[in-house]
Amino acid sequence: MSNLSANEITALKREIASSLFCALPGIVESFDASAQTVCVYPALKRRNRKGEAVALPLLRDVPVFFPGGRTSGITWPVARGDECLLIFADSAIDGWFESGEAEAPASERRHDLSDAFAFVGFRSKPNVLPSVADQPSFFGHTF
Repeated sequence: MSNLSANEITALKREIASSLFCALPGIVESFDASAQTVCVYPALKRRNRKGEAVALPLLRDVPVFFPGGRTSGITWPVARGDECLLIFADSAIDGWFESGEAEAPASERRHDLSDAFAFVGFRSKPNVLPSVADQPSFFGHTF
């Protein structure tokens, strides 16, 4: 086996890093209220080996974060066009997502587009809320 040059090592590291996903902004395409999942497009493109910007695929059945505990939570309407933050699990989430139990990962994938969670409510500058309360509020009511 031959030794790799510094340039080859740098290229290899870049290729490995470009295949791992940690967090990306996303735009909701659709929401399934009964499953509490979204179909969402990542809002950033990736560069291919030729340096061309390429859109990432639609992510399906992405669990939506609603704060709460096992038997209660705070929810809100989620609509097409809503922005979110997508985070990607260290390992495959399929088994846990289906059973709700601790499971061994169904595959060896790591930081994959298939293992996203959506935190709806993050906003780009053009979509900020028109105002923010100076005290905690809920539907315009302060506490």
